Amino acid sequence: MKRGLWILIWMLVSILSAEGIRVPVGFSANFLQKVTNPKKKVIIYRGSVMMKAPATLKWSYREPTRKEVCSDGKRVMVVDHDLEQVSFYRMDKRFDLAAVLRKARHHRDNLYVAKYGGRNYTIALDRQGRISQIAYRDDMDNVVNIHFSHLRYLKKAPPASKLQCKIPASYDRIGE
Repeated sequence: MKRGLWILIWMLVSILSAEGIRVPVGFSANFLQKVTNPKKKVIIYRGSVMMKAPATLKWSYREPTRKEVCSDGKRVMVVDHDLEQVSFYRMDKRFDLAAVLRKARHHRDNLYVAKYGGRNYTIALDRQGRISQIAYRDDMDNVVNIHFSHLRYLKKAPPASKLQCKIPASYDRIGE
């Protein structure tokens, strides 16, 4: 009986003191991003994403327009292939996906919640404990919901070359 009680206490302490979500050194996945504006108009984007912890991301959009978005957490480069232009931005607030995952706390079932940079995130995990969905409200009050599929957690960080946006020489450059 004492042994069973100690196991139960150990399990409860483990659950209550759990620290965030396991942060991979990198991952790659396909995504479906649904953005719903305050007037309930919905736009759906599809593509692939690659991440290197803590904050390097490359989003390759295929639909409805072709573009690449690369970020190191401080700066963002958007290569819009339909417009043949590249835009450069400095982020007002640093974004660190690994920090969001580490701050996440178990809510219920496979759902976690995190507060980072003044924004609330809801994160769903699959049966293997990998990110399957992230939802949040952006600065323009849009609800953003990103579903990941064909997710692969990488054992080592992806090479920097795979996380860089390619800029054709003929494209216009804005904000460089």
